Amino acid sequence: MGANVEAHPEIVMQTVADGHEIASHAYSHKRLNKLTKTEVIEEFERFETITQPLAPKPSFFRPPDGAYNDDIVALARERGYTTVLWSIDAGDWRRPPVQQVVQAVVDNVKPGGIILMHDGQYPLPTAQAAAIIIDKLQSQGYQLVTMSELMQYYEESQ
Repeated sequence: MGANVEAHPEIVMQTVADGHEIASHAYSHKRLNKLTKTEVIEEFERFETITQPLAPKPSFFRPPDGAYNDDIVALARERGYTTVLWSIDAGDWRRPPVQQVVQAVVDNVKPGGIILMHDGQYPLPTAQAAAIIIDKLQSQGYQLVTMSELMQYYEESQ
């Protein structure tokens, strides 16, 4: 989310340096399907202006709250984004106990799954749960990959 990038550019730079992929979540967490076309474009532009000096241009976009429509997907595509959602909602945004977040993921994961988790909203259980989830999934033989790697796998298997 652009507002988080603006507040903590050092985290984005470290994320890129560590080999992770940056995607767009627009600038703020506004429900884009409730905004005008001009406001949606402004959300994209503001995100891009802040992020561009810190990271390669993202290829992927996840609309806040998963709220989108055909016009938003088309606008994202015009800007070079593939819109992606998730297959598992960890439910971390509800602030449940860590173990509940872990179970929500581990009990529902399947190969190719995309896990929805959140950051920057203290006191979310996300960071602690993510460490446990990663260990559990890797012990079960899962490999964590970037969205680009996941999409490449699907393109090659077609």
